[in-house]
Amino acid sequence: MSHCDICCFANANPPKTWGAHTISRVAYMAVYKQCITDQSTIRVSAGYPHYPDGSVHGGIDTVHTNHQSYAPMAGTVETAHTWQGGTTGNDSWGNYIVVKMSDNSYWLAAHFVSQIHSVGETITRGQYIGEQGQTGNASGIHTHWEYWIGGYGTAYRTDPSAILGIPNKVGTWDVEWDATNPPTPPGPGPGPTPIVKRKLPIWMMCKPPYRF
Repeated sequence: MSHCDICCFANANPPKTWGAHTISRVAYMAVYKQCITDQSTIRVSAGYPHYPDGSVHGGIDTVHTNHQSYAPMAGTVETAHTWQGGTTGNDSWGNYIVVKMSDNSYWLAAHFVSQIHSVGETITRGQYIGEQGQTGNASGIHTHWEYWIGGYGTAYRTDPSAILGIPNKVGTWDVEWDATNPPTPPGPGPGPTPIVKRKLPIWMMCKPPYRF
């Protein structure tokens, strides 16, 4: 086994065994429980309350590998807007829905390719709610999420990460599908921590390669 072979062995996951010695990669990854995408990772392209450039942003934008979005919480559709082709006013969100939850708070999901909902419709947690698009005032395919507490409308905006189950921070996060139990609000969160590699014993690093 060459020095290179040993390094490859050390980075293996799950753990590998060489003779009497077990060499493993130790990785401590933060995993966030959510139900807005059924993929293994989720990318936050813009957080709340500012875009990366510092300008005001009223929610959190997420990008999913398969561009499918699911409901973060159960409720009843209060508004189901069909995009009319504009980029201002209500049309700025494109095709969007506002869902009223049992505690009288609301969440909004916007920029869908098409409108597939109607006012009064019951939404369950984890239900498919639409294909991500860029209708309205949008740059790039994504879903724009907002969370309103205390009333209906943008004056009541608050951090949506509390119901989305993901950090309010730009980046790509490891996620776990969980449509049964509400997520624990993660706050800003540090995200996945770096991979920690175990050091090899010095005798293994110096051992000459086997010859056959």
